[in-house]
Amino acid sequence: MTNVHAQYREVYAPRTISKALLKALVEALVDFKPGLPTTSRKIQARAVSDGKTTDREGPESWKVTDPHSLAELEMVRVELSLASTEHRRCELHVEFRSGRIVLGVSDIETGWGKSVFEDMRNLLGALGISSKGLNEKFRRAYRFLDIYQNVLMMLSVAVFAVWLTGRERAYLYASLPLFVAGVMPIITRSCYFFSPRKRAPIFQETVAKSRNFPWAEATAVLSFLAGLLQLAKALVGIIW
Repeated sequence: MTNVHAQYREVYAPRTISKALLKALVEALVDFKPGLPTTSRKIQARAVSDGKTTDREGPESWKVTDPHSLAELEMVRVELSLASTEHRRCELHVEFRSGRIVLGVSDIETGWGKSVFEDMRNLLGALGISSKGLNEKFRRAYRFLDIYQNVLMMLSVAVFAVWLTGRERAYLYASLPLFVAGVMPIITRSCYFFSPRKRAPIFQETVAKSRNFPWAEATAVLSFLAGLLQLAKALVGIIW
């Protein structure tokens, strides 16, 4: 009989979180989805820093970071294994790295995978660990603009050329925002090249709340939308 093995995965933007949130995460996993007919539950955690690896198991596995310097942590991984029988189990993990936070669920013949994944997404959101809200929407849209920034630059030049020919202001108003949307990813990448970002720690004892509003991303996205609106307005003017 072939095993039914389902995988679910989601990646979030990196962020520095407090050790208190790590503790809250582990404590929440102790009683995670109590209605499942499990025969065993196992919580494990691993911390890695500068070649040093520490493993802990159980409700106090959040202390896995204690032997490490928080500033040097490279990876922290929290896992929960939910077993139905010896060969049927559902495993979830949350992995913290300096470049990303990853939620993964692996389901082998239990049928719990999708439900476990969705509930875990909600838990990470409720704890404030996963990225969400307006800031994340701007960042997601900005990644789209980053991919197509060359197309946006060419489109802005084409619209500007139309303005030079017809002298209709709507085309000028459309070309300038599209140009800004296309050039913004180039500017940000250049800034990071000449002035690289300092590596943010994965965990701190306490983390002050800050908005960290993505101004560059928001500017590019709003410019793109404004350019599309003006271009649509100009095209409607031609049709009517």
